[in-house]
Amino acid sequence: MKKFLAFLVLATVAGATIAWSVNQRKYGDREVYFASFSMAPSNYDSLTKVRSPDDVDVSSKARVEVIGDITHDFGVMSPNTDGEHVFKIKNIGEDDLTLRLGATTCKCTLGELKNSTLAPGEESDIKLSWTVKSGQTEFNQTAQVITNDPYQVVLSFEIEGKVVEDLEVVPETWTFGEVATGEPIELSGTIYNFMDQDIKPTDLSFSSQEMTDLSTFEVEPFIPTDEADGSRKIARQAFRVKIKIDAGMRQGAVSQNFVFGFRKLDENGEEVPVPDSDGKEFEYFVSTSTQGRVVGWLGMMLNSKIKGEPGGGYIFNIGKISSDDSLIVKTYVVLKGNERENTKLSVSGIVPDKVISAKLGEPIGRGSMTLYPLEIEFTPGEETVARVGSHSKDYGQIIIGSDNPKVTKMRIALKFSVEGR
Repeated sequence: MKKFLAFLVLATVAGATIAWSVNQRKYGDREVYFASFSMAPSNYDSLTKVRSPDDVDVSSKARVEVIGDITHDFGVMSPNTDGEHVFKIKNIGEDDLTLRLGATTCKCTLGELKNSTLAPGEESDIKLSWTVKSGQTEFNQTAQVITNDPYQVVLSFEIEGKVVEDLEVVPETWTFGEVATGEPIELSGTIYNFMDQDIKPTDLSFSSQEMTDLSTFEVEPFIPTDEADGSRKIARQAFRVKIKIDAGMRQGAVSQNFVFGFRKLDENGEEVPVPDSDGKEFEYFVSTSTQGRVVGWLGMMLNSKIKGEPGGGYIFNIGKISSDDSLIVKTYVVLKGNERENTKLSVSGIVPDKVISAKLGEPIGRGSMTLYPLEIEFTPGEETVARVGSHSKDYGQIIIGSDNPKVTKMRIALKFSVEGR
């Protein structure tokens, strides 16, 4: 058996050595050429033939140089518009440089070439033309030119940029995070105008009339710059929008659209009226989503058993308390905002009060918040008491109140089951 294994190892090594020798004799003197390319079906066969080692003339002294960048960032363009860019190349070698198109994803035109060649020292244009389609935000097109330069067999020219509508809203979603009840909300963003005519902002609003009534809108026109606006520097106009929403929003998640209404202006700066089918004028508009959450001054320390409710308040899933378990559960109530120093909390309501009792401990300062230890104690009766949240009234509850009218009450719904003793 050992002799057989030794023979097998020797045979494997010998076979690998012979294969390497054959490969080295056949291909070892070949230089390697490789560059990225697009596998467009119409160009793939011809491209792979040219790129094979036998088709590369390693003795050619033609040398191609791209004058400038091989990638062009056009910045931003509107959907369904056409673009064009000219790249320049030069033959810096000693032999004629031959050129022909390879795989392309856009229209590519070689310059005026005699027999598709460039003599040493000559230059040529390579023009790429493209159409920006709708339904996309990023744009990328490539065109390849195949040469007889053994060091650059394939040149890949690339066009890239962003696709924007006539007006672009930055950022796409305006958010304000979490704001406590009684505090104002602030939002801001920018509107860029890429149309071929100026516009005039008119009515600004939210899809919620409640938010609109509480809001003050400020619009500041400005001129886009390279440094601050990057590729949006080509925008015709830009508007900074600042919104202040006064206190008064109900607790819970906020998800509404901000609507930026405007009128188009003619070359004299006059509004261009646009009648609808009924003969009544209407305004153009662009909208964006606004999101955030209005929370109470009061909150809970969240964990796997304590979850916030969408409309405010919390659900505390205590679970089953058996006869061997502790009857006391501890957690924390959180008081936030600038009214912390002027507020004293208390337990103002308990249901069912024959089974549940609760008390708050001394407040503990923790940076921008104050923690109140909350101790909940269960008193079992002769029968099991279960409030498992099968419907809206099937909860126990604790109400946390305050002596400050600005700090609204907080409801803690309790899911529990206490065995009878």
